[in-house]
Amino acid sequence: MSRSPAARQRGEPWPALRPLGGLYLVLARAYHRLYDRGWRRPRTAGLPVISVGNITAGGTGKTPAVAWLTDRLAAEGRRVAIVSRGYRGRRRTDPLVVARGHQLLADAIEAGDEAIELASQARAHVVVVGRSRVEAARRARREGADVAVLDDGFQHRRLQREIDLVLVDAVDPLGGGRGLPAGWLREPPAALGRADLILLTRAPVELDLDRLLSADELPAPLVSVLSRLPTAERPAVVGCRHEPSELIGPDGLSCALEHLRDRPVIAVSAIAHPERFRDTLQRLGAVVVERLTWPDHHRFDVLDAQRIRRLANRYDAALLITTAKDAVRWSPAAPRPHVLRVRMESRAEALVLERVRGAIDNWRESQR
Repeated sequence: MSRSPAARQRGEPWPALRPLGGLYLVLARAYHRLYDRGWRRPRTAGLPVISVGNITAGGTGKTPAVAWLTDRLAAEGRRVAIVSRGYRGRRRTDPLVVARGHQLLADAIEAGDEAIELASQARAHVVVVGRSRVEAARRARREGADVAVLDDGFQHRRLQREIDLVLVDAVDPLGGGRGLPAGWLREPPAALGRADLILLTRAPVELDLDRLLSADELPAPLVSVLSRLPTAERPAVVGCRHEPSELIGPDGLSCALEHLRDRPVIAVSAIAHPERFRDTLQRLGAVVVERLTWPDHHRFDVLDAQRIRRLANRYDAALLITTAKDAVRWSPAAPRPHVLRVRMESRAEALVLERVRGAIDNWRESQR
């Protein structure tokens, strides 16, 4: 199996950086304490904001969760904006309107890969990215949005939000238990006390239930964190899963997932958990003959394209396949791949939406 030497895999800690990881968590705690104690105050955007975030860097399935929530709110007749930082976007205008409806107004180089993926798949009224999420949300309001879903918003305290939905990965709840860059934690685990609702992502089927999960059903590391919080600060937890939803061919047309069964494939990805992409393909019956992996958010260049093409030529009968997130960064010099899309599912959907609607209603009541 091929693998780019620069690709740091999610399960690989860097013990030598442990002091830096500890310092990172200390600084993060100090920053959030400014808001917790009221020494700094969040700013409003003139519309209700629903935050979707996590406490670890990547790998929790945040993008499908944002798309899922956006689609559900849009189905209720709401004009939903997706507001994001636009990670690694090189834009000249800030904030930047990435899309109105399904009309794309920017590309992945300007807006970042996640914003383009969301604009392409979710039923958003508008997608706006900006270094200042406050100004981006205000721009969304001027574009006619009546509610904003804040992508990756848990650590962004500057923008007032009505509810915090926090994603925790069922397999690796605490990102190795160390702060960046030694591990994957973006703040201490006790920060989960700020969450209004935890979505346990990639939960096993037996935990995808239409009710709140009890403590004895949760992963041990998560139980350990929640049990140390004051009772009033312990967020409820629901289970959800991320499932393959669609296979898009090189011609842009949808293929049945059964198209992968018993087919040799070359898996190309630049995501936080490349091994999960491989496992998903194998679960769908594909035979993964080679893998190419790069670090998360990597932009494929001409040299990458040449490497991909050589491998595709070597395995002429194999399907070249990548993720929806990687497809928006794909080099035009590389052969066109099949693209596997993933969606979030939860039997507790009604419970989650009830809490989100309640938060929106509370905001409206506060404006009267």
